[in-house]
Amino acid sequence: MSEGVSDITIIGAGPVGLAAAYYAGHRDASVRIVESLGQLGGQVAAVYPEKHVYDVAGHPKILGQKLVDLCVEQGLQFGADVHLDEEVADLTRIGQNGEEVLCLTTKSGRRFLSRALIVTAGHGAFEPRKLALEGIDDWEGRGLHYFVRRKEVFAGKSCVIVGGGDSALDWTLGLQDTAELPITLVHRRERFRALETSVKEARRLEEEGKVRICVTSEVREIRGDGAIEAVTVENTATGELVDVECDALILLLGFHSHLGSIADWGLVLHGKRQILVEPKTMETSLPGVYAAGDVAGYEGKITLISVGFGEAAIAANNAIAAIRGEKVQPKYSTD
Repeated sequence: MSEGVSDITIIGAGPVGLAAAYYAGHRDASVRIVESLGQLGGQVAAVYPEKHVYDVAGHPKILGQKLVDLCVEQGLQFGADVHLDEEVADLTRIGQNGEEVLCLTTKSGRRFLSRALIVTAGHGAFEPRKLALEGIDDWEGRGLHYFVRRKEVFAGKSCVIVGGGDSALDWTLGLQDTAELPITLVHRRERFRALETSVKEARRLEEEGKVRICVTSEVREIRGDGAIEAVTVENTATGELVDVECDALILLLGFHSHLGSIADWGLVLHGKRQILVEPKTMETSLPGVYAAGDVAGYEGKITLISVGFGEAAIAANNAIAAIRGEKVQPKYSTD
């Protein structure tokens, strides 16, 4: 068992979890962070450290890793106790020195005691969606990618990006100064789900010959000797098949996500992948347990990092007020 009882344990060390650590530490609360990954920064650091983030106040745009670095500096300045590579398992209540506390057990067998818990687990455990092609897994490590962690990996390579959401469009634009041009973008529908300005920019680059856009199209075959060398793309509207040179096939089709063990704690859920909270306090259906960020759900919720930052402040301040039996109030951070 970890020594002592912390005021607040935060599950998840992404930007929102680090923001919660800051707000709690600023209120002189003792804070512990439990993270399943082996690094701070959550999905931002693990999946798109070199992707620009545009919706953080005060930053017209900022690289994911730079945002994480700033969040770490801010969130850990009050000495939060950090535990990495610890995937949560069970949550119970036990008596400890005359008070009832929450006992969080991890899959490694460690137990952490706290007076309140803030879940900032993002989308929970996640794994990338894959193409329905036989033998697709055989190409991993041989030119098949599900993330763009470092742009330099794609320097001078012929890239085929598959997807129609923001990540697919962002990297179609973001790799134009790194990859061999044109970059091929394949989407199975006519319309993209991505931000309109990104689609407009991709269309402009297509006119300049820097991007090749294939809509109503799907990758039907991957070929290569030891590594990917080409893919066959079918236009499903016409049946036309086109062979495209390809050193790097980047599949950005989204993720399957799930709450894992957290779903077994008896929490009321909002849909299948979010924990229902009261947005005024960020309280869940379990006393002493709060949630913030993408994992927290309520009607009208917008899943943006900037929204998660505000939810972290609400959760931390309400948790502290409940622990101390006082009125909810912020402690202003200005001098």
